[in-house]
Order: sequence, then structure tokens, then C-alpha cells
Amino acid sequence: MNLLSRFNDLYLTMRPKPWKLEKPTTIQFPVNDICNSRCQMCNIWQKRLDYQISPEELSKILINPLFSEVRSVGVNGGEPTLRKDLSDLVDQLFVHLPKLSGISLITNAYQDKTVIERIIDVGNVVKRYNGSLDVMVSLDGFGQVHDIVRGKPGNFDRAVRVIDFIQNSKLVKSSRIGCTVIRDNVWGLHDLLEFALNKNIYIKYRVGIPHQRLYSDDVSEPFALTFEERYHFAIFLENLIKNYEESEQQKHFYKSLVGQLIYNNPRIAGCAWQHKGVTLSARGEILYCAVESKTLGSGIDQDANQLYFENKDHLADIVNNKCQSCMHDYVGLPSTRILLNQYAKSAARKIGFTKNVKLKQIPTYKTVSKFRRQHQFKKRQERFDSYLISNKNIDILTKSKNSEPQILICGWYGTETLGDKAIIGGVVSSIKEAIGPAKIHLASLEPYISKITVQQMPELSGCTVYSISDAIQLANTVDLVVFAGGPIMAIDAIAEMTTIFYGAERAGVPTLIAGCGVGPLGSEHHNRAIAKLLSLASHRIYRDQRSLDLAQTLGIDTVNDEVAEDPAFAWLCKQESFAKDSNNNSDPRLLLGLRDWTFHEYANDLDPKNAHQIKTRFEREVIISLLQLIEIYPQLKIYPFPMCTNHIGQDDRWFYRRFFRNVDNKLAEALDMRYLGRELSPLESINAFNSATAVLTMRYHSLVFSLAMGKPCVSIDYTLGQGKVNSLAKKYEVPNMRLDTVTSESLVAKISSCLVGKQNRNQISKDEIIFDKVIHSFLTQ
Repeated sequence: MNLLSRFNDLYLTMRPKPWKLEKPTTIQFPVNDICNSRCQMCNIWQKRLDYQISPEELSKILINPLFSEVRSVGVNGGEPTLRKDLSDLVDQLFVHLPKLSGISLITNAYQDKTVIERIIDVGNVVKRYNGSLDVMVSLDGFGQVHDIVRGKPGNFDRAVRVIDFIQNSKLVKSSRIGCTVIRDNVWGLHDLLEFALNKNIYIKYRVGIPHQRLYSDDVSEPFALTFEERYHFAIFLENLIKNYEESEQQKHFYKSLVGQLIYNNPRIAGCAWQHKGVTLSARGEILYCAVESKTLGSGIDQDANQLYFENKDHLADIVNNKCQSCMHDYVGLPSTRILLNQYAKSAARKIGFTKNVKLKQIPTYKTVSKFRRQHQFKKRQERFDSYLISNKNIDILTKSKNSEPQILICGWYGTETLGDKAIIGGVVSSIKEAIGPAKIHLASLEPYISKITVQQMPELSGCTVYSISDAIQLANTVDLVVFAGGPIMAIDAIAEMTTIFYGAERAGVPTLIAGCGVGPLGSEHHNRAIAKLLSLASHRIYRDQRSLDLAQTLGIDTVNDEVAEDPAFAWLCKQESFAKDSNNNSDPRLLLGLRDWTFHEYANDLDPKNAHQIKTRFEREVIISLLQLIEIYPQLKIYPFPMCTNHIGQDDRWFYRRFFRNVDNKLAEALDMRYLGRELSPLESINAFNSATAVLTMRYHSLVFSLAMGKPCVSIDYTLGQGKVNSLAKKYEVPNMRLDTVTSESLVAKISSCLVGKQNRNQISKDEIIFDKVIHSFLTQ
């Protein structure tokens, strides 16, 4: 794209929609209306062959000047390879479209031999015109999942044969997989991605939607994802954005789709069919988009140019009334802000100015960066402070209208890990034990994540989840505001929590720090905000002595402050589901509570190159130790267990899949990846821990769970001796190793001790937990 085109696109995004209709630059061309699959999300297969456009009729249509700017054509169906004359159609496209450079072909690959023949035929035509051929194979799941969705046993194996062909064919410039997500395959998205990664083939995901061209516009069952299914899909898309997808345009589409799936937000992704795309049907009819457009007329018998431009009011109606709710995977120009951001990233890549450049070596970088971060934090604080004077009405039962105490809980909810869920369970149950029934309101940084938590936990029955802006306005109407567990640390979101506490304090509402850690500390502006939050608390209960000591260094008077254990202990010790060990299998089971080591967070004082070497060495030592353990214990089964299952906190499922992707076959056979799909509820997670013989912990709360349940465990300290993991391990005398000094020999020795029963532990009893007592004392004084 040249500079002038970029400026034109930028100018266009500044204009209100609908934009001025232009000649199409892309055609969607379903060449037939029949198919040999029986897909759940499409009813074309129920149609019988009737009329379909001939190469001669296509030629008649394409000579129209409407198509003089077309650069790409998407050939699909139905199933396009069912047409024996497919290459003749492609030939006519190149003959009559002077600017055509690329053909994109989509196939179900069911008749694999025929499909390969058609690809060769089409590829030779494309090659003759110096064009490029992109082939996408529709693949909606791994193995049997795909066959179920497609309604054709054996389809997956046939598709794999076609994929192998297109990846090795010189006639195919690019090869891809396309997955349509519906209810029957939503839980298998990770497995299909692993297949694509192992095949080294790109994959894109789209959501199945009612579609008039596919005769499914009156069908809802396959598409009606439950909230839990939409949540799972949304988290998967967020992880694709973070860990896989490279195209900025596709990332933007995924982000748009998440907003639509979760919050019913209007579409923000662009769409070329709003102003310069056209659909040519198998009968030679002209349409705008295939999802919502009516048939404008026949391109064979009528003037295509006239049909296209004289029906612009119909297109405007689609843009104004349909596009915002459309989830189809069309893409196009985004908003001006997003487009500028994409241009900037593209320019940075071209000049080699990427994240790999050592920015810190640039003169004045640190000074400018520090000022920028301070300014951004100040603006963030001001933005949230403005909600304190907002007149927005929050629909709640206030204390004047309800006899039950109203309690607002805040913290890092909306990013919660399994540990955070145990924390809020412990805090809420302790509060209710002290004062009886209470109405719980939960402030959430990302409400859809917290809504799943509420669904999963009986302790939160009746809890209402609020956005941060609404929670800020709620803070002065409740009876108590609680920062429930987790670390009070140096991140930008500390601004929101400080505002909530300030609003409560100003209204005379008591505030409680309940079982929190303090730190890691950071920049001056973050530390000031931490100190302010702590000072606004009516009472403070820390989860360890180290946190109280850190609070003192920030100028907090801690004379009346208390130290208890992490609230997760309080919740875990009330659960009866692990009163009896559920590991009835005599074979040893090792549960892994590992995580990715994000050294820029936990060792930002280290040189990045050195930190990366430490990480690589650590991961190598863990793999070696696991290989040695299965040699010593041939029946050993290893269960990677994710404590975090969202993208915000580094989804452990993605870490494990990357970590174990190319391991030795013996280790692969010992691995049981059952926990890396659907997110487990906290009670289901307890059962997983309870079935283990021993646990290798790294995540802090994997250590908490192990200790509370009396599981022999070994701890890896990813904070390098500076944080909560080391403190907890020392308190309970757990074998503990710093991540940067771990060796396979020491791991094998310590884990072996756990597996053979030399490091037996007793469960922590409820009587040992003092968190309930200090909560009761504060609330009843």
C-alpha cells in the first residue's frame, strides 16, 4: 500500500458512516449452492443442484466496468471443488479483471483426491497469470470433533491429507485453516490450535452465526452459546491476541468479537463490504455483503454497475441498522485511532524499531518514560476520581432499604486466579459467620470474568458484579468496603482501588484490608498510591509479617494492625470435599502448579538477556527432572494444573501447552493434559489437588492449596527470594528452591521424597486458622 492510499484510508475513517460507495476491490464468489458436508451451522447441503453460473456467463458479467478495480476474489461455496469447471471460472476472473492479483479458495476437503485435483487445476491457472493462490481448509476441531461438526465421519483425516498437500505445493502461496466455532466444538479450540502449531499452518477462528447465504438465518441451536461457552471462547480469543496472532487487523477483529460476545457491544471491527466489496452469487446475482444484503439483481441480464451504485440506500440501511451487531469475520478499515496505531506499528517494524530494540540504551529514555508513566497514572487517577461526583444512578438495594448489611468487595477481581476465588470465598464466608446474612457487591476490573466466579461459588450466591466506575459510586452507599486479599502492589489499577476507598472514607463508610499482602513496590507514584490506600483503611489485616513490615516503610502506623494467614486458607479449611483422600489409585500422581516466568515483572532489575537465559535454563532443568522421575517411577502420571485461566494474569494453560509442546515421547506419554481445557470450578480444583500424590508448586496459591490439603509439596520461588512464595514456604518448612538456582538433581530428590511418603503432611485444620477470628473481632467490636 502506497503513502497516498494510506492517507486516503485515514481520511475516510474520519468521515461519518455510511461512507461513499466505491468500486469494489474484492469479490466474494460462491461458485455453487451445493455441498457434500452436513455442517451444523449451514444448510446448503440440504439444497439440490439447480442453476449455477457458467464460465461464459461469468465473462459477460465481468466485462462490466464495475469490476475494473478488483484485486482479490474469494472463491467458496457450497463446496467449490464440486465444480469440474472451477479452473475455467478462475481463468475468466483473470481474463476480465485487469488488477486481479490473488485468489482465495475455501474447501471442506471431504473428497480429498478431487479437492487436490481442483487445487492443481486452479493453481496452474493462477500461475499462468502470475497471481497468488491462497487455500483455506475448513477444520472445526481436532479428530472426531471436526467430524461431528461437519456431519461426515472421516472428514478430519481427509482434511489432513489436503493440508499436507497444500503446504508442500509450489502452486499454493499460502495455506490456512479456518475454524467456525459453535457449541459442539467450543471446548476443543486449544486442541485444534495445537494441531495447527504442530503442522506449522496458520489458523483463524470465526463464530458461527445465522447466515442467509448458508440458509441458516432462521437456525439458532448450534449458535446459541451459553455464557460459560462465550466466556471460554472470549478468553481463548484474548489469548490468541496476546500469544499467537500477528496480524493487527485480525487482532482488532478478535477484540471486537470479544466485546460483542461478552458485553453485547457494537462491532468495532472494520468491513470492506460497507463501501467497496461485492458478492457475486452462484446464479450470477449481485449483492453487497452475503450476510444481510438482498439480491440487487442479475449481473447476467442487468447492468452490474447500475445495480451496485443505485441501491446504495439499501447498503446504507445495512450499515446503519445491521453492521453493529454483525459478528461475521469480514475485515476492513477500523477507527482512525486504531488505524493510526496500526500504521505506527507497521512503520516501526519496517525500520527495525521493535520490542527487541534496547530502548533503555537510548539517551533520555528513562527520564521520558518515567515522566510519561507518571502523567498517565495521574490522568487515570483523575478519570476515576471524576466518578465520585457522577450523577449516574446505580440500581442497588441501599442500606436504607434493606435490612441485610451491604458489603462492597474490591481488589484485583476481574483478573482472578483460582487463588483469588479461594480468597474471596474465605473473606465472604468469614464475614457472614461474623454478622450473618449480607448482600455482597463485587467490584470488577473485567466483569465477565467475575460473573463466572460468582456462578462457580456457592458462597457468592446473590452477589452482584459491578464495573469499577459503578463500584466507585456505590462505595458511599454501602455498610462496609473490603479490599479482599491479594497483593496491594505497584500497578496502575491501584488508582481505581484508592478511589473506591476514598469515596467510602469520605462518606464515613468503614473500610477493611482483609488478608492482603503488600508489594511488590515500584515507582514513587505507585508507592504513594499504595500508602494512600492503606492509610484510608479503618483496619488492616495482612497475610504475613513481611507485608506489615513493608507497610511500615511506607509510613503506615501499624500499631493496631494484625497479621493472619491468606484468606484462601480459611476457605479451604471449611471444605469437606477433601476430608478423605480421593487418590485411590496406587500409581503415583504428580500435580504441577507451574507458571510462566515473566521476568520483566519479577526480576526487572536483571539484564533482559541474562533473565532470558535464567528462564531457559530453569525450564530445561524442570523437563530433565520430569524425564528422570518417569525413569525412576515408570507408572508416574504428571498432571499440569492451571491456577490462572485468564489472559490478564498469564493463562497457565497456554504456558503448559508451549512448555510441553515438543517434549520427548516418553514424557508426552506420562503427561495427562485433562485440566488444560475447560476452566474448573474451585471445588473441582480441590478434587484435582486431592487426587495428587505430590505437588510441584510455583504459583503462590498452588502452595496454599497443597498446604491446606496436607499434600507433600516442593516449592519453586519465582520471586527469587524477595516475595510471598519464600515467606510461606519458610513458615511451613516446605522444601523451597529459587528459580535461578534450580537443578534437576535437587528437583528429583525433593519430589521423590514426596512421592514415596517421606514428606507426609497433615491437613491444616480450621482451628489453626485465625483469619476468621480477626474478621469476627473487627466486625463485632
